[in-house]
Amino acid sequence: MKKTVPHQLIFMVSVFIFFSFTSHAFAEKYILKAISAWPKNASEVATEYLPFIKAANDYLSKTYPGELKIQYLGGPEVIPSRDQAEAIRMGTIDVMFGTAAYYAGIAPAANVAKLSRLNTTEERMIGVDAIFDKIHRDKLNAAYLGRLGSEIQFQLYTIKPVKNLAEIKGLRIRTSAMYIDFIKSLGGIPSAIKPGDVYQALERGVVDGFMWPLYSIRPWGWHEVAKYVVGPPFYKVCHPVLANAQKWDHLPDHLRLAVLKVLAEQAAIVDTESVENMKNEVGILKQAGMEVISFSPEDKKKYLEMAYTEGWKGQLKMETEFTTQLQKLLSK
Repeated sequence: MKKTVPHQLIFMVSVFIFFSFTSHAFAEKYILKAISAWPKNASEVATEYLPFIKAANDYLSKTYPGELKIQYLGGPEVIPSRDQAEAIRMGTIDVMFGTAAYYAGIAPAANVAKLSRLNTTEERMIGVDAIFDKIHRDKLNAAYLGRLGSEIQFQLYTIKPVKNLAEIKGLRIRTSAMYIDFIKSLGGIPSAIKPGDVYQALERGVVDGFMWPLYSIRPWGWHEVAKYVVGPPFYKVCHPVLANAQKWDHLPDHLRLAVLKVLAEQAAIVDTESVENMKNEVGILKQAGMEVISFSPEDKKKYLEMAYTEGWKGQLKMETEFTTQLQKLLSK
């Protein structure tokens, strides 16, 4: 007598075989919730961060479909800029793009990136990224993925003409931890004002000027009230991309390597574009009604020497172990 196999057993075996052969096609989907220290329309976000997120998502979708997506939630309207470091530490969000100046009180050594004389590729090759990763993991529970816009420099802007170093003394300059030591060494008076309040502070004469990346003031409208571009550019912006350590370490190796690959490629693209954009920005600001004031060769040399000397001195006052290591690697 021929035995028949119960339909229920056939069904169960079929399901098992189906999932055995196709489970790899239904990989767990990871979502990285991402925010930025500045609004979506700020140049740092629009030209650096969002293009990276798009490029990463495009690459991931093509190479590892259905496995990982970076979801941009917004800027300070989601979490205030100064609270974002704590949010990344707690795992409230997964990825953060901002400036080390905003969390310098927690991880002061992270802010030395502003003093680097190397590009991001050179830094990665000599082990600087590994040191930054250690710093961020120890202080912020965050993995350091890399930086964007590392070839963008800072500039002094004022509401009245400043023709030499001596005329900076006594000026009230909007500042952050990025260049507070430099301003003090020039005799300027640092004033901590949120970016969103700078326009009104300039308009009302609460401050006489501010320091900011060279081609990032027009989206804020500050060129309408600050009429002078003063002296040579200095330092480099420090715009790291960080990820909550637990969330990042939980990702499979191939996904982490994919994100890092895209970030390195985007960083190189941004660096190349930044150099060209900075060359063009001076002309654009002139057309917008701003006047460019150049220092004498002597004042220019002294200005830049003070910037880096005081920058390293200030950093070493706050932290020595990592800062000493980085000073040797980043100075050339």
